[in-house]
Amino acid sequence: MANFGGSEIVALEVAECFKKNNYIVDIVSNYIGNPVLETVKEAGINLLTTDELPDPFNYDIVWSQHQVLPILVNEYINNFNTNTFFIFTHLSPYEYMESLGLYAERLFADKIFANSIETFNQLCHLGLPRDISEILFNAAPSEFFKDKFKAQFTLQKILLVSNHPPQEILDAMEILKNEYEIDVIHIGARGDIKRVTPELIQNVDAVVTIGKTVQYAIAGATPVYCYDHFGGIGWLSIDNYSKAETFNYSGRCCRRVISAQEIVNEIISGFSKAEKDVHNIKNQTSKKYCLDFYINNIIKASKQERIFKPLSSEDKQKIMCESQIVKSIKQYYNGYNNLLSEHKDFQARFNDLSIKINNLIEHNNYLISENNITSSKYNELLFNNNTLTELNADLVSEKIKLLENYNLLLLNKDQLLNDFNQLSFSYDKLQNKYLKYKNTFVKRLARKIKSLYNKKVDF
Repeated sequence: MANFGGSEIVALEVAECFKKNNYIVDIVSNYIGNPVLETVKEAGINLLTTDELPDPFNYDIVWSQHQVLPILVNEYINNFNTNTFFIFTHLSPYEYMESLGLYAERLFADKIFANSIETFNQLCHLGLPRDISEILFNAAPSEFFKDKFKAQFTLQKILLVSNHPPQEILDAMEILKNEYEIDVIHIGARGDIKRVTPELIQNVDAVVTIGKTVQYAIAGATPVYCYDHFGGIGWLSIDNYSKAETFNYSGRCCRRVISAQEIVNEIISGFSKAEKDVHNIKNQTSKKYCLDFYINNIIKASKQERIFKPLSSEDKQKIMCESQIVKSIKQYYNGYNNLLSEHKDFQARFNDLSIKINNLIEHNNYLISENNITSSKYNELLFNNNTLTELNADLVSEKIKLLENYNLLLLNKDQLLNDFNQLSFSYDKLQNKYLKYKNTFVKRLARKIKSLYNKKVDF
């Protein structure tokens, strides 16, 4: 009980259905893990491992899957009584863990269920006691049985439920998203890991799936396109659903494999008819597809008195041998699950490292780009610097020449100043002579005029 697979969901739904009928419910498994562990806790159901060895003869009803029970029966064989009602369930026609038990099942079974007509027929070849056997039809809890009320049905949202979708289905979903703008929700190993709920079925327009989810969709009056790793029959219709039902809606009824584009064409063109037909299919299957119907019958049968059949020493010996075989299988699966868990952890770390490496590569590419830009700018600046260096050398040379000329001018300045001073001195002498001469000349001229005109003249 770890992943949301078909058999885990069957066990969980059966436990929840008994709990609805006011039973205290324990689930006993060889291996326990998440996400199922948290879901079981939330449902208020006890989850134990076979290492804890609960006594099966202390329960009113025991529902057995995958031949886990012989370990517990052997441990408490001396407590055997007819008060416990034993049900054995088989969920596949080809998985060896789903075949008839070697001895404990044949000895203790009060009821045997097969999940489909295909499984039932296969078990009959192995000696299935028909008088106590029945087909369960992968029945869904009553909570899934709802009607849809819409003014207009259009294909806008698809739910893909698969732990092993073939590539053509994944490609088809991409085409539907990109070319038809249809919203696709994927639940499963390569999508979102969570439980399919009645609300989820009600919130989509169609379901693409196989197996147990088909009954969910039919119960919720939601059209089903049946296709997965075995291929499939396509849209379920009132004409073909019983053929698909025989083979547990697995796709093995026809093993028809088509291309992604053919799947898209069928989904688009056949939706309207599938939407109408699913209501008729629901009307014909509601009783046999309802898990509560089977659980209620089990509860009634468990309360009836049964004939006590004492166990012989040979019976006990055979049960002990079967228990040893089951323990060996348990060790193998526990080892496998541990390796699978380690692989998932490694895969998670690897994915985390891959993301970090990709981020580093992107950052490195960004730095390379920035470095190229910087290098370009540096080369440009270097070129400008070289040009400036050359200009600076020219300016230095020119400066030296100007300095030399300045020094020469300084020398010339001193010489010119000296010459100027000499000229100034000569000028002053001449001016003095001129003034002296002028005064003498004017005075003489005045006397001359005075003598001539006897007039006063001012200068």
